[in-house]
Amino acid sequence: MPLLRRSTSPGPLQPRSWVRRHKFVTAAVVLAVVAAGLAVWQPWRPCGAGMSAAGSSGSCVGLNVESGSFGTNDAVAELRERVLEHNAGVTDQDFVTIVVLDNMTPDPSIDSIGGDTVRHGVEGALTAARRANDTTAVGAKTPKVKLLLANYGTDEVQAAEAVRQIELAREQERIVAVVGLGQSLEHSRTAASGLADHGIAVVSGMASADDMNQHVGTGEKLHEFFRITPTNIDAAKAGAAYLRQQRPEKVMLVEDTNDADSYSLTLAEAFKDAYRDQEISSAEFTSLSDPSGTARPDFMAGEFARVYSRICLEKPTHLYFAGRGNDLRSLLDVMSQNTNCTGMSDVDVITSDDATNLVGRPLPRFDNRQVRVLYTSVATKGQWDGVPGQEESRASYESFESAFVGMGMDNADALIDGYAMSVHDAFLVATKAAREVGGAYGMVADKIKALDCVEPFGGATGKIAYKNGHAGQGNPVGKAMPIMRLDVNGHPVQESLVWPSGQPFGPQSCE
Repeated sequence: MPLLRRSTSPGPLQPRSWVRRHKFVTAAVVLAVVAAGLAVWQPWRPCGAGMSAAGSSGSCVGLNVESGSFGTNDAVAELRERVLEHNAGVTDQDFVTIVVLDNMTPDPSIDSIGGDTVRHGVEGALTAARRANDTTAVGAKTPKVKLLLANYGTDEVQAAEAVRQIELAREQERIVAVVGLGQSLEHSRTAASGLADHGIAVVSGMASADDMNQHVGTGEKLHEFFRITPTNIDAAKAGAAYLRQQRPEKVMLVEDTNDADSYSLTLAEAFKDAYRDQEISSAEFTSLSDPSGTARPDFMAGEFARVYSRICLEKPTHLYFAGRGNDLRSLLDVMSQNTNCTGMSDVDVITSDDATNLVGRPLPRFDNRQVRVLYTSVATKGQWDGVPGQEESRASYESFESAFVGMGMDNADALIDGYAMSVHDAFLVATKAAREVGGAYGMVADKIKALDCVEPFGGATGKIAYKNGHAGQGNPVGKAMPIMRLDVNGHPVQESLVWPSGQPFGPQSCE
């Protein structure tokens, strides 16, 4: 066989391949394929599974199914790993999940809620989850309960996205209830309404505005909505009762007229109604969620300069502040900086539970007068101590505090603001109901309604019961409220414990 040699002559010309002749079409196809792949795999996306970017804020809203970062202003960064560890410990195939929904990324430049407050709520939920799985705090220990965190951001669009992600994950994650919803803002109502539309039970820990149980679209009562905290009407009754005990010479109402803040609006109306038999004057201000580029402290300083002029003119001995705690701080700063008010005497400032945002922050100095700051709280550390006839509630609180401290979560102020206690109770109420219906999420709300004055739930915040068929659907009845005073260092001191009706909780509370 002859030896084959490689030819050195040029071969016949070959036509260009289809790919070479259509290189631009090919490039477009490749880019399309790559783009399709990136729709699934996008490593630079700032938000994990179940979440999406909240505009240009750098925060992530939605359901945090992987315990990843919430982005900018993540208030619970130190707790997300603990949530992951708790869920990893639930190995049973039969389990349920409860979601803690709140503004997990509060921006101090525009939001009135503080990061510490949000963390306390999540710490309370983690304590409840541990107790629910490891003790008989709610009776049965099964099905085991997991905990997921969700962020509803700062507006209605972000709240709707959080609800959408919770609904999408409901079957896979076995979500039976949502708890938290810490503030009475319009987007909180949007979230509550959206969850109720999907038949998901909601147990708010701290939202006290009276319209929180009303559908944001129809105004109808939300039969899936419940809360642990007393309503603004109850808080205003307690504040008015305290004022009457002081026999004030002159009372002024300082009220926020921001339409988006139902907490402040309903608090003002409730106080006016509770104090209607007494003559009061009023001064208005407006807190804007987005003060058009002006830093919130500067914006509020301008608002309260006008309010202080009115205060200086009328010289009240007592102020009732219907607004947010951080805004109250701005008012106090203005009052301390303006000392040229001739004839102004000592002043007591009374407000509601959002004043817990002032805890741990020294009060401004008032050189020429005494200004005391008091508020009605939803709960506080050791609130049952020394109160006769409340042995059961004191024992429930002590069991909670022991578990809370045992998990290494206690610090100087973690139990003062009531967030940990309230979200803890909300989580256990939801867990108890879910276990009694075998994890059937559509029946959880009906079981919560069954908590009445004969068979209440014994929580750290007191006995929790609901009055069926009442206009105040989902509102707890007969809840005790501590009256707190802030000392000069911003440390709260309990003055007393009161009930809205003037009587401790009992069977009569549901009458």
